[in-house]
Amino acid sequence: MRDRVLAGRRVAEFNRLYTRDFDRDVAIYLDLASKYPGPVLELGCQTGRVTARLAQAGHEVVGIDTNRPMLEIASARVEPWSERGRVMDFDLRHAALAERYQVCIAPLYAFNSLIDVEEQRLYLRHLQCSMRSPGIVAFDLFCPLSFVRPEETGEWRVIEREVEGSRLVVRDRREMLTPLLERRIQAFRIDGSTEHESETHRRYLPPQSAASLLLESGFESVRWLDGYDLSTLRPVEDDARPQGPFMVIAEL
Repeated sequence: MRDRVLAGRRVAEFNRLYTRDFDRDVAIYLDLASKYPGPVLELGCQTGRVTARLAQAGHEVVGIDTNRPMLEIASARVEPWSERGRVMDFDLRHAALAERYQVCIAPLYAFNSLIDVEEQRLYLRHLQCSMRSPGIVAFDLFCPLSFVRPEETGEWRVIEREVEGSRLVVRDRREMLTPLLERRIQAFRIDGSTEHESETHRRYLPPQSAASLLLESGFESVRWLDGYDLSTLRPVEDDARPQGPFMVIAEL
């Protein structure tokens, strides 16, 4: 038990460092938060990267996740703005939230971690019940490496970064187990420590599938955009095929 807790904390700290400087998506969430009153709901807040940025900018925000080691980091990260930002352990697969939100965001592929389609449907139904109209949802969705750089699928990539005075060395490997299911292994060292390994799975959700799920869950006006460029926002067409990370936005 103690080993599992320590391993979870190592992975959480790795996640915090690995995503520390990523901010290409933040402008979109700040823009959405400025257009609707009340708190923002962040789905899968992990270590609080976006939660803290929204709170720092003056927005009320609630981040939910089910990974307790990551929530511990997120709570500490949001602490300077605790009067308007908080995080909590909550799983939308099991129930809707008591509070109602108008802006809901799912950064960095949080929704892709739901592997089963029925699980995704239940999650979206509970999300819809946790919102009030008019409202908006924004999901950041991943595109498999096999679409973008097929020659690198199944190969190890080495990534080295200096973050907050720490040296991070990561060996990253991705492969498709099925046409829609990706397995990602990240073996990492922080400041020359013993190498630790994190394995995650993500289900690819094409724009058309995302749109269908959102529409059947009561959302409307589904659109998508390439990367984090709002100028590319457009309706989801039958031939939509992303070549990198993309976002799907829908209204309630």
